[in-house]
Amino acid sequence: MKHLIVSREFPPAAYAPGGIGTYVANISRLLAERGEVVHVIGERWSGAPAQTEVRCDGRLVIHRIGEDDLPAGVRDPDRRGRELKGLKNSDFPYQWFAWHAALLAEQLIDDEGIDVVEGQEWEAPVYYLMLRRALGMGSKKAPPCIVHLHSATQFIQYYNGVPSTPRNTLMKRMEEYCVRAADGLLCPSRTYADQCARAFDVPRDAIEVIPLPVGSVEPLPREPAVWTSGSICFVGRLEPRKGIVEWVQAAARVAREDRDVRFDFVGADTFNLQATLTRRLDRADRTRFRFHGSKPREELKRHLAAARSAVVPSRWENFPNVCVEAMGSGLPVIATRFGGMVEMIEDGRSGWLARDTGVTGMVDSLAEALRRCLATTPETKASMGLAAAASVRDLCDNAATVERHVRFRSDVAARGARKSCALARSPLLPVAARSLAAEARPGGRAGIVVRTSHLMA
Repeated sequence: MKHLIVSREFPPAAYAPGGIGTYVANISRLLAERGEVVHVIGERWSGAPAQTEVRCDGRLVIHRIGEDDLPAGVRDPDRRGRELKGLKNSDFPYQWFAWHAALLAEQLIDDEGIDVVEGQEWEAPVYYLMLRRALGMGSKKAPPCIVHLHSATQFIQYYNGVPSTPRNTLMKRMEEYCVRAADGLLCPSRTYADQCARAFDVPRDAIEVIPLPVGSVEPLPREPAVWTSGSICFVGRLEPRKGIVEWVQAAARVAREDRDVRFDFVGADTFNLQATLTRRLDRADRTRFRFHGSKPREELKRHLAAARSAVVPSRWENFPNVCVEAMGSGLPVIATRFGGMVEMIEDGRSGWLARDTGVTGMVDSLAEALRRCLATTPETKASMGLAAAASVRDLCDNAATVERHVRFRSDVAARGARKSCALARSPLLPVAARSLAAEARPGGRAGIVVRTSHLMA
């Protein structure tokens, strides 16, 4: 088969990378190594300046588009340039990527014979491809579109405590459209699949659950002393939904009881939280809370190798890649129960799951889980690390995961593009508006809202 995956986060990305980029890098490589042909559309920027890169003996081709690039071979480039500028000046400026990616995707569909297209819901990178198709524009060929459910803006916004803005409202509507118009839905965790079925009003049995692949993660060597005095390591963006506020409060509470424990934090400070969190710590304890910022993979390995446990204290998660990497490196993990961590960690065997107290009780439950970790003998922690590595490699086995992907994608390709060829109805429209839409157009399949601050000639 010939696959096309569209993701602005394909590494190296122009912003702090996360699980989406890691997944796309892993699955595209694994598919290509299996013998599939994979094209990826990512963002071109100073850290990844090449427009095209070929890997895996020609089976993996990476195409990159820059925010100031014009689509190749377009007629009327002046008009296209104005369209691009208008999108970048909109409430949601990064929709330029979906717009440009749609035109490149249509070219690849025609020239390369693409069988199936995939993009995650976050930022809706296949929105314009799907919309143009439904409106009868672009390529006459219509390979089905798979939407990978990773982290919808409505969940991120809610658990970060971010107020609604025109930008995230537009993102949510575009993401919702992609989910509801997808020919296939894919999700790494049962927990998030259940949430998406309710949030987007789609049948739960329409969502295929396949865990993330473990990728190239391997167990790391650790000196015996690490299991006694190593740090407790948090990896991820410093943002509220990651539970960083509650974790620092819980860790500070336990740090007063154990003067030897130290805490490492590796990840970009995307919400400028570090200074606030540090001020809340007792002066005597601040040196034991070490914030390292975002680090490349090799340095991340060094921090994980120096840790006796990792922590995933999130208020909300899907199937966190940081948990896969920590467990795969041979670490037991402290985690909340608010996501796919419960599908990955066996309490007392490969980590310590906090009690399900709800977000309001997270500090207490995380402190309890941390105390359980610190009370565990070094020998038991080491054996728990081995169990964590074995269990995550079994759950996220590369070969088994890619075979499941190939079967799922083949099934979607065989069914063909159905939903993506029609305009999707929005369940988020008020009931009265949906009734009016049904009266105005037989079938009531679409509700379209156009918002603009000014018109460009």
